Amino acid sequence: MKKILCLFLPLFISNNALNAQTLLFQHDTSIKMYAYGAEQTIAWCGGFNKPQFGMGDLNNDGLQDLVVYESGIGVWTYLNKGSVGNPKYVYAPEYALNFPPIYNYLILADYNCDGIADLFHRGSTGFEVYKGYYNTSNQLCFTFYQDLYYYNDIDAHGPANAYVNPGDIPAIVDIDGDGDLDFVSYEPFGQWLYYYKNMRVEDGLPCDSIRIKLVDKCWGKVFQSNTRSHELDMHCDNSSLHKTAHVTHTGNTPCLFDWDMDGDYDYLDGNISFNEMTFLMNGRIPNNPSGPDSMAYQDTMWQSVGHQIEIPTWPAAFNIDIDQDGKKDLLISPNSASTGAENYKCIWYYKNYTTPGSPSWVFQSDSFLTDKTIDLGTAAMPALFDYDKDGKPDLFIGSDGYFQDSTGLLKSKISYYKNTSVAGSPSFTLITKDFLGINAANFQGIAPAFGDIDNDGKTDMILGHNDGTLSYYKNMAATDSLTPDWQLVQTVLTDSIGDTINVGSFAAPCIYDLDKDGKKDLIIGENYGYLQYYRNVSTVPGSISLKLINSQLGGVQVDNSHFWGCYSTPFIGKIDSTTKDYLLIGSNSGNIYLYDSVDCGDTTITYPLLTQNFSYIDSTYLRQNAPGTFYGIYDGFRSSLTIGDIAGDGSLEMIVGNIKGGVEIYKRKLVSHVQIPTINEPENASITVYPNPAKDLLNIKWNGIKESEVEISIYNTEGQLIYAIKKPSIDGIYTQSIATLPTGMYFCQLQSGVNRYYSKFTVAK
Repeated sequence: MKKILCLFLPLFISNNALNAQTLLFQHDTSIKMYAYGAEQTIAWCGGFNKPQFGMGDLNNDGLQDLVVYESGIGVWTYLNKGSVGNPKYVYAPEYALNFPPIYNYLILADYNCDGIADLFHRGSTGFEVYKGYYNTSNQLCFTFYQDLYYYNDIDAHGPANAYVNPGDIPAIVDIDGDGDLDFVSYEPFGQWLYYYKNMRVEDGLPCDSIRIKLVDKCWGKVFQSNTRSHELDMHCDNSSLHKTAHVTHTGNTPCLFDWDMDGDYDYLDGNISFNEMTFLMNGRIPNNPSGPDSMAYQDTMWQSVGHQIEIPTWPAAFNIDIDQDGKKDLLISPNSASTGAENYKCIWYYKNYTTPGSPSWVFQSDSFLTDKTIDLGTAAMPALFDYDKDGKPDLFIGSDGYFQDSTGLLKSKISYYKNTSVAGSPSFTLITKDFLGINAANFQGIAPAFGDIDNDGKTDMILGHNDGTLSYYKNMAATDSLTPDWQLVQTVLTDSIGDTINVGSFAAPCIYDLDKDGKKDLIIGENYGYLQYYRNVSTVPGSISLKLINSQLGGVQVDNSHFWGCYSTPFIGKIDSTTKDYLLIGSNSGNIYLYDSVDCGDTTITYPLLTQNFSYIDSTYLRQNAPGTFYGIYDGFRSSLTIGDIAGDGSLEMIVGNIKGGVEIYKRKLVSHVQIPTINEPENASITVYPNPAKDLLNIKWNGIKESEVEISIYNTEGQLIYAIKKPSIDGIYTQSIATLPTGMYFCQLQSGVNRYYSKFTVAK
């Protein structure tokens, strides 16, 4: 075999400081997408699985914009490009940089009377408050205000935090109509609603204040056990925690809204055990206008007399004015993205036609917003290939699949989008959501790859599946200049000795001539993060023969601290204007790993890792006052990518799939950049955690802290507090035992006064 010298040419990519001009892949939504005769206006937003919704003016133009949060994943932002009463939401990902790390839930509401949306999320205590403000670029930003504690409970020894169960979504509304926001959430056992009254008005405090008091431990006089129905007209002893022998559990999403516009709050209650929501009507008005809130009626399967909610699993409701007509509507979505959850028909929209005393909530759609985007259910797997031979790469997307009502399982298809670009106007058009009728094959998981794997000069198709196997579609067309005629030849692909090729689970194929012998080989990503290399050993054109050479190609393993659940998804090709090919691999963490030397022909070497955050710039660094649209690539978990010249302008685009079943698009651009000063952080401070990955001990090091004390907290990816401790800032370092932590990703937070610093780390056993 011919020996080829492998040269390691490093790419210098920094997460903190960049040269004045740098070529990077950045978000670019200028490529239009059409389907069913209309533009998909938010096509490249990355899809939806378990969205939470809020409204706020992101760019200070007087219009309310849309904010979407997916718990444990991140924030997505949409500008309203319409007009008053006629909104048009356009994906604008740069505004998401201005949000702090969010845990469990995100609620936007104005607590300080300045007309600017403030931010509430679970934080480490239950209710953590950030004040909203506009930076010099008129972008909505947030600065930490306080965690909510109360002092009046005789059962508590000292101040107690207003509690929200992990995973729950509380309610933040003006319960008593006095002009300040109050807080309602289920207590730790998930039985009673606690009402934390804001005493700002009563205590004569300035608008920019929150002071809470626990005034009711059974708000609404409702008790929830382990059934759909609630017990009404219940009373508890508000002087101490009401204990009960009822069997119950946590997991609730109470949405308080004025159903009949009579001036009191009714609510929809989502429960982790059910696919329906229970509606409870408040009877305080007109029955007892000055009395306590008391639920007088319930509908356990709202709307049982209309279009009944039924969303697997654990639905949550959000009361926002999505159509901007002055009345708040209802959006309802799953609060869980676990197996068995709806992943496409996951946003139900009920329009509010209510007039005072005459409730009218009319169902509009079960796929609101998802019908305007690319969404293939769960874990999108994109690939570019010129199918119609017009010289332009078309887009194919597989996925783990769509939720099936009858079985609760996922079933996969391939969506085919034709490249309909013309000079200066790049676009795709949806041709079919079930390419080749593959839905009938009942595959669970489809990761497509294209290449001549049988050496007959025509491009074939290989599909990877979640069970670790692959399927082979042979191109039966006369020549490679014709549109492929793919026929299923092997439902389960076998190797050169007839054994089933099975990488364990979540096979993600890539077809590339790795050993430079003129024949395309098969490289397969898998659940453990490795790459398996099957050499093409066929000697007969038109026949397929693959031999396993290496089950850990190049010494590669993405997300290696996870060991299981890494999901390597390889792409080999060009990332710049040179002739050089690189290896890029998506991963469960969402990071994109970049490796060199894959194109040198030597399949025995260890590939140099250039970066595990390809084209990524730390969002903490850019969060405040980020100019333009310069930010890093992170689309959520389960990243998978493909690269090509979509627009035909000589520049490259990268399409990245994610766990939500959608894709986002990036274009390679030359960026001018200067260092950005941070705002509202007078300390020139930093935090470092090591080793990373860690096993038994984690060192947390800091410097530049001006406060005398720091508080160190460790959270898991669900936002649950694992450890917390206060230390003198002069110490500069603290070592925490993590021997009992399960393998996975965690966040370390260091708080110094009002300033907070974050670092991500992984635990490997």
